[in-house]
Amino acid sequence: MPILSAIGRKSPQTRLLIAAIYAALGLGALAMLYPLGLMIAGSTKSIADQRENTLLPRFLVSDEALWQKHLEALFNESVDSLNIAFDADYASFEDVPLPPPDAPGSELVPFWREFLGAGLLPPPAIALGHYWAPQAGAFPAQLRAFRKHLRGKYGTLAALNTALGADFDAWYTVFIQPPAYLFPHAVPGATPLAAEFDAFKPSAPDWCKTVLSPEGFFRKLYLKPRHTKDIAAYNAAHGTAHASYADIPLPREFPAAASPLEQSEWRDFTANTLSPLWLKDGALDTPETRWRDFLSKQTHSTILNSPAAPMPQFAHHAQLFREHKAEIRREFLLRNYRTVLDHVLFHGRGIANTVVYCTLAVLLALVVNPLAAYALSRFRPSAGPQILLFLMLTMAFPHMVTQIPVFVLLRELGLLNTFAALLLPGMASGYSIFLLKGFFDSLPRDLYESAQLDGAGEWTLFWHITMRLSTPILSVIALQAFSVAYANFMYALLICQDPKMWTLMVWLYQLQQRSGPGVVQASLLLAALPTLAVFLACQRILLRGIVVPVEK
Repeated sequence: MPILSAIGRKSPQTRLLIAAIYAALGLGALAMLYPLGLMIAGSTKSIADQRENTLLPRFLVSDEALWQKHLEALFNESVDSLNIAFDADYASFEDVPLPPPDAPGSELVPFWREFLGAGLLPPPAIALGHYWAPQAGAFPAQLRAFRKHLRGKYGTLAALNTALGADFDAWYTVFIQPPAYLFPHAVPGATPLAAEFDAFKPSAPDWCKTVLSPEGFFRKLYLKPRHTKDIAAYNAAHGTAHASYADIPLPREFPAAASPLEQSEWRDFTANTLSPLWLKDGALDTPETRWRDFLSKQTHSTILNSPAAPMPQFAHHAQLFREHKAEIRREFLLRNYRTVLDHVLFHGRGIANTVVYCTLAVLLALVVNPLAAYALSRFRPSAGPQILLFLMLTMAFPHMVTQIPVFVLLRELGLLNTFAALLLPGMASGYSIFLLKGFFDSLPRDLYESAQLDGAGEWTLFWHITMRLSTPILSVIALQAFSVAYANFMYALLICQDPKMWTLMVWLYQLQQRSGPGVVQASLLLAALPTLAVFLACQRILLRGIVVPVEK
């Protein structure tokens, strides 16, 4: 029978009250969904947009925001690398605008693509982007592709370690920092893994590759620090009148006709700062010089034959971005989630341990607690209230208080790093026994008397009557046992310090320690899915718990 009759619901006051109730419930739902929306949006963030606080990530609707995230990944979170490649002086990735399709340098892009396709650059001249995210802690597309390439080539981790002389203990640790071939200390093929990485780079898509710029390196990291980035200071010291650092040339050969200071800087830069890879017979042999040699052989307009034509990387990557925009957006939308899944799936036995632990915890909770509650409810011992009070007192102490004595006890029993250590201390729950006893007390006693007259034993009474009628409360106990076991982190880490016995929560904690906010929020969302799935599967049974006691 409804609380409000059909006639009562027709009055304006009642309708207004019902509308107010629904409005309050709707506002409450929105208040709960708003933080969830912020977390979902935050799970797609990287360093470029981590300060944004919107429900809809800006890179999904703004090409410029996506462009800035793409540049951050293209240069592996290094603004210096971006400034060297583009011969610019940006303070952050958020400062880099998306150039229009007809921006300066766009007329050179077709020739630049022809130059790259001709194979005129050596492998060390190519830098791989979307590979390393040291601050975000994510596994970008090309790092995942590199690991997939190694798995396909070597099969097992042991075979890879043997072939490359490495000592990786898991696939998620397979990594090599991109060699910095602009510096003297970087030597191609210094290790077998470095040679493998250099051989892998050409297979990456064009929108993930950039070309090293020794001239940009000369201006950005050599000249500017020497003259405090002030072009006026450079002009005063050299007696020149350059408008900006981009106008300062890097001569291919020793500038015999230049000032002594320029000669000294050229000699110091080529001998001590730049890698000898870019010197040949005492002259520079760089991507820029090869690019200009390529242009000089073209029979097009005079703008192509400029002796100082820069590499049009900025315009080139802007065009590549427009061509692969959907692919880049999809990568950022899923990158953090793929990082978490890659870490979990190829990282120890976290999933298997969690499945075994949660399954056994639920089964034990559904056996031990009902048996204890049945004994208290069915036989009603004289000390029953005292026993129940003792069981309830176990809830008065936080779990942190009992962890040390439990650890010492399990260590003395030799049970550390076993499933028994995880399960035995929490096998019985005073709160669960209290709930079950109250539910069992509400069951009709006539059923037990009738069953006994028909010859039923205690096991029949317990299993076929008590347990069958207690499905709703048992589902609550099972859900509680699963939630406690699944979310068990501190105790699991204390009792099982062997990584082979770590559960999923421990592995996710290890991932979060070295990850940025985006990966952390993605891991929290993925970790919540099993609990949500179990709750949705049990909600029908939980709702029956409201109806069954009334029917009885």
